[in-house]
Formats: sequence, structure tokens, C-alpha cells
Amino acid sequence: MLAPIMLAAFLAGASAPPPATDYGRETVIPRISEFIDYVTDPKKGVYVRGDTGKWYYARVQQACPRLRYTANLHFIDTRQNQLDKYGAIMVEGWRCQIASVVESPPPPGYGHHHTVR
Repeated sequence: MLAPIMLAAFLAGASAPPPATDYGRETVIPRISEFIDYVTDPKKGVYVRGDTGKWYYARVQQACPRLRYTANLHFIDTRQNQLDKYGAIMVEGWRCQIASVVESPPPPGYGHHHTVR
């Protein structure tokens, strides 16, 4: 009796559609020189709003000590004006290598604290 119920539950889960978002999937930020906004995640990475309004999160490989809420930064892209995991963030003279770039929801608390380019 229990086995048919478990089998039905398993098959129902197996046919479920994938999540609607691509958050967490490695991507690139196109036209990084045209980004709209960024919000730092101290020592860990930066949220970037691209020129289309879509948000991304660029996580750094190691802690980036100068990456603070008030830090001035710029992006070092690797090819054709796109920022990907091979790029870097230059923060007050300190180069922080990027580990990954993924699509992201807006940063927590966005609207209360943000930096406009």
C-alpha cells in the first residue's frame, strides 16, 4: 500500500518543471561599461544592476578587505565588454579576482542603501 503512494509521489516530483529562475547559474554581465548601479557585499562580492535592469551577483575568490559599503570600485572585464568569472573588481587600488557571476534578485535592503554610479 505504501509503495504505490511513494512511487506516485516520486513520479510526480520527477515530472515537475524546473525552477522559473536562473539564479545561481553561471553567466556574464553584458555591456559592463554601461551598468546602472551596484551595491557592495563587504569582502564577499558585489551586486550589479546591468543596463537592462537585471541584477547579477559577482562573488570574489577570496575576501577582499577594501570592498566595503562605501568603496569606490571599477570592473575589469576580460572580453568584449562583458564581466564574467575571469574578470576582476578593482577596489581602491586592490585587485579582487571574481570567482563567479550569477543572475540575482536585488540585494537585501535595496532602496535603503545603494550607490549610484
